[in-house]
Amino acid sequence: MSDVDLDFEPPAEASGSDTFPMRAGTLRRNGHVLMDGFPCRLTDVSISKSGQRGQTEVNLTGIDIFTGERHEDMHPCAHDVQVPVVVLTEYVLTGIDDGYLSLVGESTGEARDGIALPEGTLGRDIESDFAAGRGVRVAVTRAMGREAVTGHRAE
Repeated sequence: MSDVDLDFEPPAEASGSDTFPMRAGTLRRNGHVLMDGFPCRLTDVSISKSGQRGQTEVNLTGIDIFTGERHEDMHPCAHDVQVPVVVLTEYVLTGIDDGYLSLVGESTGEARDGIALPEGTLGRDIESDFAAGRGVRVAVTRAMGREAVTGHRAE
């Protein structure tokens, strides 16, 4: 036999990607797409008909899922665009300490700390419902290495 070392080691740690490619012509309203480097929920998708020699183009309008800013973009129908992997998880609010939320996953029992209380109306509504003694569930959206509270409901 030969003295060849057959002990293989993976070149890097396997992990999921933050985005995946998708054909621009297959995007639909309420889906997600990366616009100007920001993960956005599509509010309007329209396709412009091609001229005699032109390409069919897709006009996209979206709202940033974290900041609410409006973005617009245009792509040829046959080109690929990047779609962010967006994960929405619901947690039970157990406490608020110095502007940060203490959360527990209902199905997993996983405790989460360090997620900031959102600013504006959403943050004030969460605080007032929690102070009133209601059971509060918050929706945490994670995409592109960021996470933030994007909704809530009181019981």
